Amino acid sequence: MAKNADAKRMKILEAAKRRFAHYGLAKTTMAEIAQDLSFSKALLYYYFPDKNRLYAAVFEMAVDEIITETTEKINKAKDVNEAMEAFLATRLTVIKDNFNIFEFTYTLRNEMPSDIESVLPSLFEKEIQQVALILNKGIATKELEVEEVELTAKILLISLLGMRIGILQEFRNLFLPPTKEEFDYILSLQKKLAKIFINGLRV
Repeated sequence: MAKNADAKRMKILEAAKRRFAHYGLAKTTMAEIAQDLSFSKALLYYYFPDKNRLYAAVFEMAVDEIITETTEKINKAKDVNEAMEAFLATRLTVIKDNFNIFEFTYTLRNEMPSDIESVLPSLFEKEIQQVALILNKGIATKELEVEEVELTAKILLISLLGMRIGILQEFRNLFLPPTKEEFDYILSLQKKLAKIFINGLRV
């Protein structure tokens, strides 16, 4: 019974992810998701009490996709520079491919639903662990010397994420989603900042 329930929940999440990725939160209804699955709305609400809860679960799933893909690329990287570039490029590619799901983290809306806002600290912590993994790789390959890995990872991640706000201010689009060109610009500057930061930690 539990396996069947888990399978239904996963089907709901996958269908919702397709809808949210294409139309965004505002233009997607629970009825449409239920219709896509040939489920009753009652069954949908049994698993997810409202659309925001479902959206938050889809957001977490998309975050896990980022973590899985970046971890794989980091582990395959030959050195710390390759690992960092893979982390930044893979992360931004997944966000671009699922932009309507990550929309709230870019538009900085004050009215962000609490169910979604509560997921953001988890995303931040997971990404700190990703950067820590890169730093530990550099320590293992004897490229870097880092005294406090977790704290250093947090400082670097905050610096990288902060560039987004600065770049959008530069383009005067702070409350609008980045364009494809702005995404590419953000990535290029993040790579440069990461390289400067990493070079400061070299043995």
